[in-house]
This record gives sequence, C-alpha cells and structure tokens, in this order.
Amino acid sequence: AFLGINVAVNQTRERVRRYTGQHEMPFQVLYDEDGISTRAYEAPQTSYIVIIDSSGRVAYTGVGTEQRFEEALQRVAGN
Repeated sequence: AFLGINVAVNQTRERVRRYTGQHEMPFQVLYDEDGISTRAYEAPQTSYIVIIDSSGRVAYTGVGTEQRFEEALQRVAGN
C-alpha cells in the first residue's frame, strides 16, 4: 500500500481535506498533526519526500517541488 502523510507544518487538517477533496489522490492521505513523521525522518522543510520500502528501509529522500523519485517508487513497488 502507498500512503501519503501530510505534516502539520504550514498546513491545517481542513486545508489538507479541501485539497484532497479537489484532487483525486491515487493513495490514502494521512495527516500527521503531532509531527511524528517529521521528527522520525528529520524533514528539513515542507515538500520533503521519503519513500520507504516494505522492509522499512528508506529508498529515497528529496526536497523541493522538482524531484525525480519515480525510479525509487517503481523499485519499491516492484515495477
């Protein structure tokens, strides 16, 4: 399963709910109000992507709006 976790940095639960309501997400989106994932993966800022494989290992990290994570995502998805 693929999950998107939206962190509470500069976001509210309602903003995330509105965004996901307006844009069809091909995955479940969770909201991390307590910042647990931000601390666990030491996210330096928003627009930070972490892809984790099925064994829990980090397969990709990146920052910013222009990222090339497709290869890592395909690798962990088994495609």
